Amino acid sequence: MKLDEAKDKLLSLKDQEKYVAMVQTAGVITSLLETKGVKPIVVGGLSVDIYTQNDYATRDIDFVADGFQVITEILLDVGFEKDGRHFYHREIEVAVEFPDNFLAGDPDKVVRLQISPDTYINIISIEDIIMDRLRSHCLNNNEEDEIWGFRLLLANISRLDVDYMFRTCEVAKESNVLSQWLAKLEEAPVAAGEE
Repeated sequence: MKLDEAKDKLLSLKDQEKYVAMVQTAGVITSLLETKGVKPIVVGGLSVDIYTQNDYATRDIDFVADGFQVITEILLDVGFEKDGRHFYHREIEVAVEFPDNFLAGDPDKVVRLQISPDTYINIISIEDIIMDRLRSHCLNNNEEDEIWGFRLLLANISRLDVDYMFRTCEVAKESNVLSQWLAKLEEAPVAAGEE
């Protein structure tokens, strides 16, 4: 995608619903950066929003990628302004952040998600975003991350690599919480009167 085409595409998102504008913006950024050899991966709140099918509200797009100088140049060229650690596009009211250049998860499990015939994004695996929320809950006793981690687990249990998730546990508390979440799933039909 060329810069002028990207600028036009971004401006066309001005009146779109926030979720659509964010996902499409992520696709435009992905297209632009990959032409420069940078592979951005969507992580954080937008990945939760995507995996819950727009059930989670996030305020920005978090990417993990190397090449911060290239990233900065590209984003400024297509109309973003740098504000501290965020980039902000005023016309479409979308904020973007690159909080890290290291993916907390398995790069081989990253999913290429087609969002339109000519646009896609790279997104952290469902297993790794669940583990991200589980870790945040374990480390900070963050109730919101516990809720969303469990909801992601519940909604995606049939396609999860649970063995992988246990292998990525860094401390015993994470294994224990994951085991508890899985036990809750087994109890759910009984609790709902489906004996």
